[in-house]
Amino acid sequence: MIVEIDEVAARVIRSYWLLLLVMLVVPVLLVGMVMKGKAPAYMAQTRLDASSKVTDAAPGDAGVSVVVSQVKAFATSYNVLSRVIRDQHINRQPLKVAKKIQVNGLGTSTVVELTVSDPDPAVARKLTDALGVAVVGEINKSNQGSLNAQIANIDKQIAKAQKRLGTVNRTVVNNPFNVAAANEKDRLSSEIADLRTDRTTLRGELVSAGRAAVVQPAVLQPRQDPAVMMSVLAGLVGLIGGILIAVLLEILRPTVPGAHRVARRLGVPLLGKIDRGAAQLSDTGRRIRLAAKRENLTQVALVSTGRGPVPVDLVSKVAAAVYGDSSTVIRPPTIAGLDDAQISPDADDDAIATDQGRYGADGEDPTAGTSSNGDGRSHTPVKPGTTIIRTGTALMVKRSQRVEAVAEQAAARAICHVHAFEDIDPGADTETVGVVAVAGPVTRLSALQSVRDLVAASGWPLLGVVATSRKIRG
Repeated sequence: MIVEIDEVAARVIRSYWLLLLVMLVVPVLLVGMVMKGKAPAYMAQTRLDASSKVTDAAPGDAGVSVVVSQVKAFATSYNVLSRVIRDQHINRQPLKVAKKIQVNGLGTSTVVELTVSDPDPAVARKLTDALGVAVVGEINKSNQGSLNAQIANIDKQIAKAQKRLGTVNRTVVNNPFNVAAANEKDRLSSEIADLRTDRTTLRGELVSAGRAAVVQPAVLQPRQDPAVMMSVLAGLVGLIGGILIAVLLEILRPTVPGAHRVARRLGVPLLGKIDRGAAQLSDTGRRIRLAAKRENLTQVALVSTGRGPVPVDLVSKVAAAVYGDSSTVIRPPTIAGLDDAQISPDADDDAIATDQGRYGADGEDPTAGTSSNGDGRSHTPVKPGTTIIRTGTALMVKRSQRVEAVAEQAAARAICHVHAFEDIDPGADTETVGVVAVAGPVTRLSALQSVRDLVAASGWPLLGVVATSRKIRG
């Protein structure tokens, strides 16, 4: 079955709104408690040109990432931090300072921002300046150290060759006909020339390698309180976690949100709502009567889709709405037994109607004066002992000779009894029973299957669904 997106959202929100609220509020409160009393740290920023080589910036973002990683590696190095903290005479732990160092690239250039946070603004600035200089020195040493070592080695070889060449020159001067000395002189001269060529090449590479430098000294940034941002992030993370938990629970225990979706899944109409005011309750009662009349039924069984039976007060509300005006049907023998003495002689031109329960067991009228049948008209009260009960509408009796006709009309109108399913006697006549499902805000999918099983087992027709805004619990 295709599940609509709005149905999924309704499932999560209606069923697990409390879980989502807790997962949203609790992380925010925890972050607030952790951050309470902690002063926002000061941040100092410096800018470094990590390398002046054009080839470092050529690859774009990849090249910048390499430069940023190199700067951060040197800035968070324990040896570098220890030396900087010791030289600046600052009482800080290198490992804690390393956690407060941030390095960010600026576009596709080799210039990066080095940021250090500290509760003391003076310490933050001193650390940033000293660390920037130390990082630049480490980068230059890394980039140019090997070239300088090779150049120094070549210089040593040239010095040795020149020293030997001096000795050979003296030998040649003293003995011009010494062929071996002349050849050695030529070889040493050629070797010195080659070494000087190599040295020139290395010097060119050293120049092209570039040198890192500090572009901007440390500058203090405006003080910012991270508690608000951290609280927002904690709330979002908690909300996302709550949604994931709710979705997992919904997969394990699927539900159907809303009575209209319950009715649609059961394939029956939504007959109305029973706790949204007298007008809607009365309309719901009329709809149930119409549905029962269509199936020629005289009994309605209210079946719960919640964890327990339908509460007694809800059954009473539905019953009152179905009966129309909380009255019972008069039986023909009762009316047939009335005579003129039981009807007031003053009731010739006025209708006589008495509500159920209006007269006590002794037949005395607890009210004085006139009575009303609900239409605003006043009527003359009947004598004590009269028992005329309305059948959902006002029962109008003018003369005693019309009692038989009224009795026939009352008997012709069949009443529709409303009971909870638990009150239905399986041994009684249940052929005229129809089922009305009572659905709360959220209904488990297994409960709908239980309703279908009941309808299939009993053979009772499913008339429809009525909605209540409260959960049905056992």
